[in-house]
Amino acid sequence: MKPVFTISLDFELLWGVKDHRSIESYGDAILGGREAVKNMLALFKKEDIHVTWATVGMLMFDNKEALLKNLPKKKPQYKHSALSNYKDLDEVGSSEKEDPYHFGKTLLDEILRTPFQELASHTFSHYYCLEEGQSKEEFEQDNTAFVERCRQLSIEPVSIVFPRNQYNTAYLDSLKTSGFSSFRGNEAHALYTARARNKETLWRRIARLADGYFNVSGHHTYRIMDLQKEQGLLNIPASRFLRPYHAKLSFMEPLKIKRIKESMKHAAIKGELYHLWWHPHNFGRHPQQMMEQLTEIISYYKYLQQEFGMLSMTMKEITDYHHQIKSDEK
Repeated sequence: MKPVFTISLDFELLWGVKDHRSIESYGDAILGGREAVKNMLALFKKEDIHVTWATVGMLMFDNKEALLKNLPKKKPQYKHSALSNYKDLDEVGSSEKEDPYHFGKTLLDEILRTPFQELASHTFSHYYCLEEGQSKEEFEQDNTAFVERCRQLSIEPVSIVFPRNQYNTAYLDSLKTSGFSSFRGNEAHALYTARARNKETLWRRIARLADGYFNVSGHHTYRIMDLQKEQGLLNIPASRFLRPYHAKLSFMEPLKIKRIKESMKHAAIKGELYHLWWHPHNFGRHPQQMMEQLTEIISYYKYLQQEFGMLSMTMKEITDYHHQIKSDEK
C-alpha cells in the first residue's frame, strides 16, 4: 500500500479570528496571508501537490450585497455572542476591492484554476459545533447556505474541516445527507480532543506547543485501510499543525521542521498517511520564513515520493482510495 501525504488548509481570512482579533490588531497578517495563498499555489502547481482548501463560505463572494442575499435564515445563538460573525456584518465593506479582509472570491478563483486543488467546507460562517447555545438545526442551516453558494459556483463539496477542530458527531448524519463523504478529525490523543473554547486549559495549550517541536504525543500517522467512517463520513485525522514562525523562538524553528519530517518519514516507511494543516494567515507576518519552511517540507515529500512511492492526495482522493482498498478486500 502506497504511503500518502495530504495537506488541508483552513481558509478563513478575518472570519476565523473575529471573535478575538480585529483589522487593527491582525489585518497585516490577513493581507500577508492573501499574498501567501498565491505563493503557495505557485509551489503546489510546480510540484504537483494535491491540497484541500477548507473555505469559509462567507468569504466566497466579491461583494456585500451578494453575501447578505445568501445568509441562512437561522443563525447560531451562541451563549457567548462574540463568537458569531453575524454581529459584525455592519463593519463589512461593500466589495473585495474595498474590504480584502472579508472577501476572497479572487483568491478562490485562483485556487480553482490550479490543478489538483479541492474546495472543501469550513462551514459558511466559521460555525463552532461545540459551543453553548447553538443547535443542530442552526448548523444544518449554515451547511445549506455553504452548499448553495458552492452550487452557484458549480462546485459540489464533499469534504469538511470543522472550525477550531470542534467536530460534533451528532451533526455528521446531516452532512452525509448533503453529499459530504469525509471530514478532518483530530489526533488520537488527549491533547487534541475536541472541546469548546472555554473548556480549554493552559496546560493543554502549553503541551501542544511543546508537541510542535518535540515528539510528545507520537507521530499521528494512519493506515489508510484502518480509517473509520462515522455516520457515513470518513474520518481523515490530522497529523500536525504547521505552526507559524515565532521570532522569539527562532532557534526552535529547525526542531519544528525536524518534527514534521521525522513523522513524514515514519509514514512513508510504514505505508501510512500523514496529514499536515495550517491557515494561510499563519504565513502572513513572516511570509519569507514560512515559505522557505514549506518549500523544505515539499522537497522532503518529493524525496519520500522517489524513495517510498509516497502519493500526494486531497481528502476526496483519500476517500476514493480508501473505498478502493475496501472494495479490493471483498
